[in-house]
Amino acid sequence: MKHIFIINPRAGKEKENISVRVRSYIASRPDLGALVFNTEYVGHETVLVGRLCHIFEDETIRLYICGGSGTLCRAISGIPNFSMVEVAFFPCGTTNDILKVFEGEIAPFYDLGALVNGTPMYLDVFDFGFGKALNFCSVGYEAKVSSDVNNLARFSIGGTKAPYYVSIARNLISLIAAPYSLMVDGQDLSGRRTSITAFNGIVYGGSFSPIPNACPVNGRMKLMLYDSPSVFSMIPGIMAVKNGQLEKLGKSVSVLDASDITVKLPENKQMYFAADGEAFDMAEHGNSLTIRVMPTTLKFVVPSGVALKEQCREGD
Repeated sequence: MKHIFIINPRAGKEKENISVRVRSYIASRPDLGALVFNTEYVGHETVLVGRLCHIFEDETIRLYICGGSGTLCRAISGIPNFSMVEVAFFPCGTTNDILKVFEGEIAPFYDLGALVNGTPMYLDVFDFGFGKALNFCSVGYEAKVSSDVNNLARFSIGGTKAPYYVSIARNLISLIAAPYSLMVDGQDLSGRRTSITAFNGIVYGGSFSPIPNACPVNGRMKLMLYDSPSVFSMIPGIMAVKNGQLEKLGKSVSVLDASDITVKLPENKQMYFAADGEAFDMAEHGNSLTIRVMPTTLKFVVPSGVALKEQCREGD
């Protein structure tokens, strides 16, 4: 097996230490024969992974993605053939939320030795046509918040959560609802929505957990449809979403299982879309996208003894 480390030196708050720490570990393990690359720009992960998979197309490779949720999203988007690739995630980003489906959450994955000695388990993947994601995909309010967070995080001195709360506040008035065309497994659920969010994981934005039993291994997404008619109902609604108390929102929110959704917005409207915190310009894609679940597709490396949380094993 070929071991390849891809480091995003700009991820998280300890930018100067990520590359040093990883490279020091690799230097202590010459037996691995590992290759290591630093990304040079946003999206470089996708290009690197595509090229490496082509170079080593006849052998299994294990990619160690060193960064945050966005780094991981961009990396798996470059994988052309999931059958020949294992992915390990060394979490050092602003958010590393997919790991919160596991017992022990992020802590076990900080151990590089445990990752090298870990074994893969299969996780579902979201395919949205021009990329892939593991944790969540969102259209509307949450997507606009995510796009702002990426900019705010560079200037935050209040920890990893502060950019989310600032972005939530600044977007309350400017983005409430839009007339989406929505097909869910062939059923027409079109209407005015504040947000349309598909979950494979149970946490996004670092601390928001609206659906604590989402399951990344059952071949289905948890789809949350949220319609807040005014800024005044949106403010308490945000806390209900954060704490998984969706029953407080009554008929303005619904949750269903799905495997395939198509979302469209009139081209005279601005469509916001984010996947695992990465924001995309939907004008380039005609204000339309399809998100489908690729069941048990990604071989995701888990340290020994780490398992999915009980509520995430079936998603019921």
